[in-house]
Amino acid sequence: MKTLRTTCYSLFAALCLLFTACDDYLLVESTSVRNIGDFYSTPSQLEQSLMGVYNGLLNVPYYTWFMSEVRSDNAWSGRGSDAARDYIEISLFNHAITELETLNDAWVDLYTIVARANILLDNQADVEITVDGYREQLCGEARFLRALAYFDLVRYFGRVPMCLEPLTVAEMFTVGQSEDVDIYEQVIIPDLLYAIENLNDDPIDYQGDAAGDGRATRQAARALLGKVYLTMSGYPLYDTAKTALAEEQLTAVINYAEENNCWWAETADEWQRIWISDNDNKYHIFEVQFIAESGYGNTMTYYTTPKVPTAYTSITMSGNGTTCADGLNDLLKADRLSTGEFADVRCLATIDTTKKYNSWKYTGDDFFIKMFEHSVKRANLGYSDIDASIVDRTYFPQNFPIIRLEDVMLMYAEIVGPTTRGRELVNRIHKRATGSNLIEDSQTVSDDEWQNLVDTERRKELAEEGQRWHDIVRRNTYIECIQQKFYDYAVDKYGNISDQDVYDMMERVVEGTHLYPIPDTQMKIQDGLYTQNPIY
Repeated sequence: MKTLRTTCYSLFAALCLLFTACDDYLLVESTSVRNIGDFYSTPSQLEQSLMGVYNGLLNVPYYTWFMSEVRSDNAWSGRGSDAARDYIEISLFNHAITELETLNDAWVDLYTIVARANILLDNQADVEITVDGYREQLCGEARFLRALAYFDLVRYFGRVPMCLEPLTVAEMFTVGQSEDVDIYEQVIIPDLLYAIENLNDDPIDYQGDAAGDGRATRQAARALLGKVYLTMSGYPLYDTAKTALAEEQLTAVINYAEENNCWWAETADEWQRIWISDNDNKYHIFEVQFIAESGYGNTMTYYTTPKVPTAYTSITMSGNGTTCADGLNDLLKADRLSTGEFADVRCLATIDTTKKYNSWKYTGDDFFIKMFEHSVKRANLGYSDIDASIVDRTYFPQNFPIIRLEDVMLMYAEIVGPTTRGRELVNRIHKRATGSNLIEDSQTVSDDEWQNLVDTERRKELAEEGQRWHDIVRRNTYIECIQQKFYDYAVDKYGNISDQDVYDMMERVVEGTHLYPIPDTQMKIQDGLYTQNPIY
């Protein structure tokens, strides 16, 4: 929401003491967290505290890019070097990554969200609130955000510590890891069920007025819970009883969207506009929002973008080597119109192909531009130029979707198979992008064929949004998909090995690499407290 990004929080300094006192863990300086309890005395202060929890989402797109998209077969970061960066080591499945700052920072930032939510939930009960329903909404939002953080923690690291209340330093050193299924059953699912029960779709603030865009809603909680259930039904848990539960939640979200005419871009032209920051919460069920202000911009944009001509932006970009991997590149460019243009509008709206197909003087391989709100894109779509307000890499106002309607529709289609409703939803997405149906009613497809069709549609529709890695893990195809990526870059067009080092990297992708290692800094906080994930 806009207000959470621009408000200065009087609580922030106190929270910083909780989360920056020690580089090794989320330690506090005193022996008790109760010493900030005096702050929580008015509804206004509770609202400030809640904004502090939301504030913890600011780095989530950054980790999503490096730990999900770059890890997947959607992106290619090259072979690396003796001075390889974090994202290259992640992309190349190096097993010796326990000391990477990216992993430890993700761990700490996600637990910061958990800790802030715990403090708020622990202190809200004694505050007198007169606005009907506000307390329940406040707690629902905090629990939604805690569930979201734990969902990422479990998917990235597997067995992690479970903390549901504020802890002292001494207590922190006694909390070991919980099984991933216990995190799901005892934290994530109960938190989201509570959020569904207590949130509504028109959030209010502590005065009872309409809250700003960007707050968690009942439909956001339903959509996230549907994704959680579907994740649990796949690898590695294979809890198939969760499939029907996922379908129930996803159905409710789709029905709500259709009844209320929300989150859907009707045309291909409109679809290209959903990535412009002017459209706060118009097209995404839940998103992390940013503004062009120091420290409140989406730094993911900087890390996804190589050095580009000044026509795009006056800011000097990083020149990073991550490009669209050949497999995805080929999918997006698979079909051409009679005019020679790409048939799928998502191609040029997702990746920059100007090296080969335009007059711009970019000289690198195709790179992702969906999350790059550059001057040329805004001009082509009829928006004013904002480049003058982007004074450094922390200023990009590009919002980032955590979950959107197309994601929900395709998850639903994955579950129900090639039914009339499943075909309708997939065709709605595909036809908007290409002008034609993906599959006609008269066509017969097997379950495997259907799953592959939906998987491919998800890959094209949700590229750069951090969904692909979790998709291929859930389907337990991550080993074959990543090995295929390495193979593509290791052999020439005749099938001869042209890069032995990359070819050998296929052996790195084995059972167990669906998880990251517990960061080395965390492993050292207390001998024997944590057990490292086996492959590392």
